[in-house]
Amino acid sequence: MSMSMSRTLCYYKFPAKGCSKTCLVFNFQKRNVNTHHLFDQVLQRDISSLNSQLSSYVRGRDFLTAWDFFRRLHCSRLDLDAYTFTPVLGACFALPFPERGRQVHCLMIKSGSDTGTVTKTALMNMYSKYGYLPESVKVFEEMESKDVVTWNALLSSFLKQGLVKEAFGVFAAMRRERVDCSEFTLCSVVKACAFSKAIRQGKQVHGLVVVLGRDLVVLGTALVDFYSAVGLITEAMKVFSGLDGRVDDIMRNSLISGCIRNRKYKDAFFIMNSMRPNVVALTTALAACSVNSDLWIGKQIHCVALRFGLTFDTQLCNVLLDMYAKCGIISSSRSLFDGIVRKMLFLGQA
Repeated sequence: MSMSMSRTLCYYKFPAKGCSKTCLVFNFQKRNVNTHHLFDQVLQRDISSLNSQLSSYVRGRDFLTAWDFFRRLHCSRLDLDAYTFTPVLGACFALPFPERGRQVHCLMIKSGSDTGTVTKTALMNMYSKYGYLPESVKVFEEMESKDVVTWNALLSSFLKQGLVKEAFGVFAAMRRERVDCSEFTLCSVVKACAFSKAIRQGKQVHGLVVVLGRDLVVLGTALVDFYSAVGLITEAMKVFSGLDGRVDDIMRNSLISGCIRNRKYKDAFFIMNSMRPNVVALTTALAACSVNSDLWIGKQIHCVALRFGLTFDTQLCNVLLDMYAKCGIISSSRSLFDGIVRKMLFLGQA
C-alpha cells in the first residue's frame, strides 16, 4: 500500500441519517474550527503530549473532536503508538458507523500497535459495543497475555448479546485459569444468574463472594436483585440486614421492588419507613403493583407520592396510569391523566 493511499484511511466521510454530506461537512468544520487552530499550535509537541490531548477529548466526551484530532495526527505523524490508538477506540464505539473502528484496527495492525493487553481489550470493547461478537472473541483468542479486565470484557460481550450460558462458560474458564475475579466479574455473573433464574449458580457465586472476602456493600444490590428475581425474599432480606446499615437508596429501592413483586408488603413498607420516599422507589414499587394487579397497595403508594409532592414526575405518573388501568380502574386512570394534562397546560402558560 502506498503512503498516499494509507494516509486516506481516516478521511472517509460518514453522513448522519437525515443529513446531507454538505450539511455534515459544514457542521463538522464549524464544530472543530478551534481544534484546527489548536492542532497547528501543538504539532511540534512530542507524541506523549499529543496522546494526552487526545485522551482529554475522550474523557470530556467530545468524541467528534477526538476523531478529527486523530485524523490530523495520522496525516502528520509517523510515530503513533498504542497510547494514541487506545483512546480513539473509545471515541469510535461512542460514534456511529463501525467502519471507523475497523479503520483504526487496520492502522494498528499496520503500525504494530495491536499487541498490548490494554489495546486489545479496547478493541474487544469496541467490537462488543457494535454487536460484533465474533470479532471480539477473535481478538481475545489472539491475546498472549490476559488479565482480569480482558476476561471481564469477554464476559460483558456475551452478556450484552443475552448469551448467559456462554457467559457462565467464560466465568468457569476464569476459575480454571485461576484468574483473580474482581467485583465487576462477580456482579456480572450474579446479574446473569438473576436474568436466567439460575438459583443454584447464584447461590454458589454468593458463597464465592463470602469465601473470597469481597465487599458485600459493592455486591449487595446485585445479590438483592438476584434473590428478588428468583423469589427468595428471605435471602434478600438477610443480605440487606447483614450490611449493618451500610446501605444506600439504590439497594433499598431494589429490595422494595422485590418485596412488592413477591407480595411481601410488610417488609416493603418496613424498608420504606426507614427512608425518605423517592421517585425511583415509588416507581419500581408501582411497577410491581401493576404486574400483580395490587390495587390496594398501589393506592397507598399513590398517597405517599401525593404527600411528598412527587406526582410531578412524568415517569411516576405514567406508572400510576398503567397501574390503575391494569387493575381495571379506568375512571381513576382517566382522572389522573386529565390532571396531568391540566398541570402541563398550566406550566406551559406560566
